[in-house]
Amino acid sequence: VPAKFNGALRFVTSAPYAPFEFYDDKGALTGIDIDVSRAVAAKMGVAATFENAQFDGIIPGIQAQKYDVIAASMGDTEEREKVLNFINYRTLGNVVVVPASDKSINDLVDLCGRTVTRQSGDVFAMFIDKVQPRCQSAGKPEIAIKTLPDSNAALLAIKSGAADAQIVNLSAAESLIRAKENADLFRIVRPAHSPRGWRLSNGGFGVLKSEMELAKAIEAALKAAKAEGTLQAIADHYGNPSIVIDDVGINTPTSGEL
Repeated sequence: VPAKFNGALRFVTSAPYAPFEFYDDKGALTGIDIDVSRAVAAKMGVAATFENAQFDGIIPGIQAQKYDVIAASMGDTEEREKVLNFINYRTLGNVVVVPASDKSINDLVDLCGRTVTRQSGDVFAMFIDKVQPRCQSAGKPEIAIKTLPDSNAALLAIKSGAADAQIVNLSAAESLIRAKENADLFRIVRPAHSPRGWRLSNGGFGVLKSEMELAKAIEAALKAAKAEGTLQAIADHYGNPSIVIDDVGINTPTSGEL
């Protein structure tokens, strides 16, 4: 770790965004990003402190040098790489959640002519827009989109039969399926060629573009944590076994293709 950090790194997160960062019943900050940050800091032999910030204030904050490392479930994009180096350790795709009893939906084109829920403000409307041309090509009606205020409302619509499916990222889907109240009610539809979902997005830690030495130190610590099984153990603990990236690396954005 570069000497200027004086043996301590200031991590910034944006809780709550479970299971990556959230406050537990006792008010303690926890989650996948938080546990991985602590494991990485321990490997690097430095202390870790955490600040919580609004998501859209994080990049300006690190540019103003209020923080050293972003640990806020931030996806690696070419746009963000203009100002940040990403050290990626997780990858997530989009999947479809359907009632366990509905065996007719097994691929994206099976959603044509059906009602799909999404959460207000999420990115999945763009994803559905990319699927619509496949419906036209297959001579099927378009997907009907039902926008609801939150994920719970979307699930209730499926439970009640008001909707057929919900599109969410893999992490959210795995968490939903594991919730006690949803036992055996839903199943996850994903592509055969990509068990993590469609349109994979890599993510992990972000540091300033100028801090390549720090990025490389974090990368080495993450690779060691992955090799000894720590990353997988953390992912498993939070019910997200599929999210650990195959190869930890710096600045590995995904194409965003279906």
